Amino acid sequence: MIRRSLGPLLLFACCAAAQDAPHIDVSINAAGVLSKSSNSSTGSLTLKPTDSLEEFGSVRWNVNRKHALQLNIGHTDNSQFFTLPPNNYRVPAAITELSGAYVYTPLRTARFSPFLLGGAGALRFSPGNSYINGLLSAFPVTQQTSLAFVYGAGTDYHLWKIFALRFQYRGLFYKNPDFGQPNLATHAHGHLAEPAVGIVVKLF
Repeated sequence: MIRRSLGPLLLFACCAAAQDAPHIDVSINAAGVLSKSSNSSTGSLTLKPTDSLEEFGSVRWNVNRKHALQLNIGHTDNSQFFTLPPNNYRVPAAITELSGAYVYTPLRTARFSPFLLGGAGALRFSPGNSYINGLLSAFPVTQQTSLAFVYGAGTDYHLWKIFALRFQYRGLFYKNPDFGQPNLATHAHGHLAEPAVGIVVKLF
């Protein structure tokens, strides 16, 4: 009698384990990058980065149905506009993101898998030519890397078999770059708001 009742229990345990088994998915995403303006504590210096578009990829290791770890790498180009009267400075910059996050999925349905995420990483600012008052200038600028904190929320929408769409909002806090120029240091924090959409492929 005990052996007969163990059969269904073992089958149920195996099915539950299979549903909770780790799996990896990858996504390719496009995001609008909306940048926050910042001022120095004295108010004499203002930094206004331009808005831009970002492409980023994510690899997500789903430990189980609720918990996952994610690695992100992305790239965008914008211009950092500094206003320090009587002059305006522009530094075009390539920005590379490398970050990791914990992802929590509170529930799953046949179509939707909403999630929250939070983590940290780095933003590398690689400057191009610099300008003063719209004219090409030779004032020196150097590459900088800033610690960044990332947060966000979104949902995966299951399309077919291993494919899904990912809709999400991400925000990144970071220390504003000064590109090695002390007079361009706001000593303030910037923020990138990133609404994004992507395609997800479940590998296994």
